[in-house]
Amino acid sequence: MSEFGLVTVDFGNGERLPLLIRKSTRLGDFDAATYALSLRDRGLKAKTIESAVRAVLILYEVLQQKGVSLYERTSRGELLTQAEVNAISDRCKTRADALDDPALGVISLANARRKKARFIRSKDEAVSSKTAKIRLLYIIDFLKNFSDRMRLQKVPPRDAEFQKVSDLVIKALSSKKPTVPKGSDRRGIPEEAQARLFQVTHPDFAGNPWKTNFLRKRNYLILRLLLELGIRKGELLGIKLDDINLRAGLIFIAKRTNDIDDERTRPATTKTLPRLLTLNDELVKLVLEYLEGVRSTRRLAETHPYLIVSDEGGALAINGVDYVFSSLRASYPEFVKICAHILRHTTNDRFKKLCEGMDPDLVTLIQNYLMGWTKNSDTSRTYTKGYVEKKAMEVFMRLQGKIFQ
Repeated sequence: MSEFGLVTVDFGNGERLPLLIRKSTRLGDFDAATYALSLRDRGLKAKTIESAVRAVLILYEVLQQKGVSLYERTSRGELLTQAEVNAISDRCKTRADALDDPALGVISLANARRKKARFIRSKDEAVSSKTAKIRLLYIIDFLKNFSDRMRLQKVPPRDAEFQKVSDLVIKALSSKKPTVPKGSDRRGIPEEAQARLFQVTHPDFAGNPWKTNFLRKRNYLILRLLLELGIRKGELLGIKLDDINLRAGLIFIAKRTNDIDDERTRPATTKTLPRLLTLNDELVKLVLEYLEGVRSTRRLAETHPYLIVSDEGGALAINGVDYVFSSLRASYPEFVKICAHILRHTTNDRFKKLCEGMDPDLVTLIQNYLMGWTKNSDTSRTYTKGYVEKKAMEVFMRLQGKIFQ
């Protein structure tokens, strides 16, 4: 069990700041708090700061298990050993629920120097290379911040020597950053899988994975909105009742920083630009039925303005959307890779197919608007990988057929 945890401090004006605490005392850690405040001063969002603080938590867990005090090390003009650098790198690559042994794997200093060995875990235990790299980058940033403050406070006995030591540690950690493949391996699901998805999740389907009428209808609406609008799960959870005009068939995807209405531990955030999207008659009907026959049955739903609510009626949390997909995958393993973002990729594949034959520049402009990307963004290339791959295969098959004709 980790000695460390994360809490979110609410400033009362909608702004929140994630802080690292020791569970035994419920007190915040000074060095981690100083780092979090430095990120706040840079203008970073709460969600980004939370990711950074979680990376520091990983560092602290490793140091605790190694019996290392950064302050004591610094007072002797030291920081981290190569073995500790390796252990930190290993932990950054590992999912928290895969740590069944509190003793973290450590590569020997001799092996690290001789073979430049890398710690390898199974796919089930490992996080993505992108996640591992981000964790390591935040840890490096924290250690730079910590080392600079220690030098300003004249904690190391010999400043110049400590600077060299900290530079070597940063260099050693930087050498552990995994290579992240360019682009995304995510692809949208094919048309037959889309049809199957909405067959098994329809509220009236006998094999529906959810037990209650409330969950069936709410989750069906969640899936339909994610696929039909191509929005992110944070954008979905940020939709307020006033953002919807059913008479006109319009829905506004807003960008609200530090929304004072959002009392969730992890507020709904929007990475993309605000935009106005249309709802067809079927979606208008689904939303109306949800508002009148589902959301209205939850007493707590009257206490906040958000469209999507939990079973009790509060604003649904991010992990509530994640549970929709995990429970679906558990009931139907054929959807093993499905998640909210896969549906966003699927929307883009469908869009690209619909726009075949249109002017490519116009298609990109429309797509950038609908997805909330900047006017000149090339993000669409990442989101239509499945469509492009399919078209490439079709062309290649026709090309092969030309040889003997």
